[in-house]
Amino acid sequence: MSFLVPPRRPSTELLDRPDLPSEEMARSLEDLEAVNRVWGNARLLAGRLAPYLEAPDGSRARILDLGAGSGTISADLAAHLSRRGVAADTIALDAQWRHLAAGRARNGSRPPSVAADAFAMPFADGSADWIVSTLFFHHFSPEENALLLKEIARVARRGFALMDIRRHRLPLTFIAAAGRLAFRSRVSVEDGAASVRQSYTLEEAREIAERAVPGTSVERVFPFRLLLFKPPAPPTPVDCRLSTVDSPE
Repeated sequence: MSFLVPPRRPSTELLDRPDLPSEEMARSLEDLEAVNRVWGNARLLAGRLAPYLEAPDGSRARILDLGAGSGTISADLAAHLSRRGVAADTIALDAQWRHLAAGRARNGSRPPSVAADAFAMPFADGSADWIVSTLFFHHFSPEENALLLKEIARVARRGFALMDIRRHRLPLTFIAAAGRLAFRSRVSVEDGAASVRQSYTLEEAREIAERAVPGTSVERVFPFRLLLFKPPAPPTPVDCRLSTVDSPE
C-alpha cells in the first residue's frame, strides 16, 4: 500500500450496535441519508439500472436494497427511476429492525421493508430483478463479502449494483475535518472515519468479486467511490441455420 492508501482496518461501527440509544441512532441515520443525497447515490444507481429496466409490457421491476438503514435511499431510488419513466418497486432490507422503524416513523410505510440477514435472505432464487446497496460492502471481511455476493447472485434474477466508498487518506481527512461541522451525531463522525479505514480499493474489490461472481465489474466512481456492477448476461445466440439431409442416390 502507498502512503495515500493505508492498510485496511476492520472495526465494528457504532451505528451497528443494537444498544445504541435511539435518539443517537436516529441522528446518525439522518446524517447517513444526507451523505447519500449529497453524493447522489440513488441518482447514480438509477442511471445505471434504468437501461436494463425498461419493460415493453409495462411490468414493474422489483429492486431489493440491502443494508438500507432507514430506507430513505430505497425510496429515493424509486423516485429517480420514476422520473426516468421506469416503473419499479423497491424493498428496503436491513438486519436492524430499529433502523427500518426509525425510517417508517419519519417517512411512513414507503418503501416496504423487511428486517432480515443479507447473508441468508428469506427470498426464493431469482425473486428480485435487481439488488442494490450503498455503503454496505465495506462492513464485511473479504471472505464474508464473497459469501454475500453469492447470496446476492442467488436472489437477483438480472443483476446487482453495489455502491461504496474507496479507502484513501483524502476522504479520511475530509471526514475528520468536515464531519464535526456537518454531522449532527458524534456517532457519524466516528463511523465515517471507520468506514473509510475498512473500505476496499478497486483492486481488492475486484479480487473478491471475480472469485465470488465472475463477470462482475468494479468501477471507479467520483469522488472516492466504487461500484460493483453485474449486468444481465447477454442472450445466448440461437443457431438458425437449417440442417440439410443428404438425399439418397
